[in-house]
Order: sequence, then structure tokens, then C-alpha cells
Amino acid sequence: MDTQENDLHKLFEQYVDGCHYTARLRPDTIRGYRAVFALFLKVMPEVTNTNCLAPDMLREFFKRIENRVRPVGKTFKKGVKDSTIRTQYAKLNVFFEWLYIKGFINQNPLAGIKPPQVRYDDFKRLKDEEVARIYAAIVQYSITPFMLRRDTLIVSILLFCGIRKGELAGLRVGDIDVASNQITIRAETSKSKRTKTLKMHPTLVMHMKDYLKERKALNFKTECLITSIKSDTGLTPHGFKHWTTRLIKNSGVRFHLHQFRHTFATKLAEANVQVIKIQKLLGHADISMTMRYLRSVEPENMEEDIRKLSF
Repeated sequence: MDTQENDLHKLFEQYVDGCHYTARLRPDTIRGYRAVFALFLKVMPEVTNTNCLAPDMLREFFKRIENRVRPVGKTFKKGVKDSTIRTQYAKLNVFFEWLYIKGFINQNPLAGIKPPQVRYDDFKRLKDEEVARIYAAIVQYSITPFMLRRDTLIVSILLFCGIRKGELAGLRVGDIDVASNQITIRAETSKSKRTKTLKMHPTLVMHMKDYLKERKALNFKTECLITSIKSDTGLTPHGFKHWTTRLIKNSGVRFHLHQFRHTFATKLAEANVQVIKIQKLLGHADISMTMRYLRSVEPENMEEDIRKLSF
């Protein structure tokens, strides 16, 4: 096999094509693969083809990741979390396994390297006062009525539906049935590849009506539900990132969008909703994943449950 045939970048593009056209993976998933592979090439510029892939080279990659100094805001940071290393390991591993199955390499270079064990006992959900601060920041800093309605709706959908960022970005106006108080998550935007219909909370219905009325007044025609405030187009992944950064700054609450999903699950658990129902609402195929989401339930929220004890 010559150098042209085992060029790592070209093989990665073949792999991504398969992810997109054959496996039909979600755009967010593919973007994650691209981001990790781009980081790998940046940190390991000497690795240009499959002949360079070896366990020692991958160990060097993780060593450089741990020791590199990178800008974070106005400061510089060194080192990465175990969970980040595990994510990078997982995304590189599927690509290397594909190379092995296709016969481009004789062995997966990660086969003998174990990823770090990650403890998921940190507090992932948003506290009620943090949610209140986020809503208050939207009211205080919105520069137009449309911006106020849109940003309020985004937070309300995340809080009251517990959907993923990709599912939110993929929502269309036609997915909303205000008359029946229903919102549909289509299979093509869902990680589970299954369509699901959720009942909307009364607060969400109110915010949805306000937003759709304001959007209609602007004569927006795009089928995307969540739009830019400047044009009749759907909010892009970069737009959602900018939206999050701005809201973190304005509210003083450091969060990421997936925390709303943890909050949704935890609040249901605290309301004594059965785990199997929470699993269905989240769209998890495996209930063990749902249980990981519920690690944010704290002992102090279980006072009433303790009082139920009888001997």
C-alpha cells in the first residue's frame, strides 16, 4: 500500500462518509468525531499516514494532551479531565477499529491502552436559583421582544422536555402542535433514531405561543423552529454556542446545554416519577444510562421519603 492510499486524513474522510451516508449518524455526532480527529492531527503533526499509528504514538498523544498549555478565557490552563480523555479515546477508537476492519492497519493502536475510569458523582443538575437567574438574565438583557421570547422558549424547551441540543436545533415549526400541547422529536434528529412525541408543560405552551406570535409578526418563513434574531434562518451550532456563552456571562451561571437534560431527569425523580417513565421520556435504550442521569438526586431532597419509614 503506497503513501497516497494510507493517507490518514483521506481515510478519515472515507470513514466520515460512511458515518453520514450509511450509518446515518447525527450531525452532532459527526462533528464530535471531526473535532477529536482535528485535535489529534494538531497535537501529533508527525502522524500523517497509517504506518505511523502505533501504541507508543497514541500514548504520546495523551501525554501531550495532558501537558499542553491552552488559553481558557483570559487565563491559561494545563491538563484535562479524565472524562475528556475518555471521550477522545472513544472517538478515536471507533475510527481506528474501522481502519482495522477495512484492512488498512494490522492492529488497533488503542487495543492495549485502557482509558481512565471516570467517576460520575459530580452535581450535574441546575439548582432552582440558577434556573431563576438564567430566566432573569434573559429578561434583563434581551434587546428586542423577539429575542426575549426566543431565548425564554429555548430554556423552557430544554427544562420541560429534557431533549438534547441536536434535537432542539432540529425542531421544525411543523413539529409543534399547540392545539394538542404536543411536541414531536423526529427520528432523523434523535440519537435513538426513533420518533417520540412529548406532552408540553403548561408553562412551555405559554412560552411557545408567545414565541410563535412574535415570530409571525416578523413574517419569518423558515421551517426551523429556533431562528436567528437577525435573519429568517435557523440557529446554527455556532449560534447555539454563542447563545450559551452570552447567557453564561449575563446570568453568572456556568452551565452547558446538557445540564438542562440532567435537571429535567432529576426533577422528575424528585417528584417520584418511576424510573422506567423517565427512561422513556429521555429516550434511553438502556435504563442504566437513565440511572447515571439520576446521580444528581441529593440526600437532603429525600426527607419526605425517610419520613415514610415505619417499623
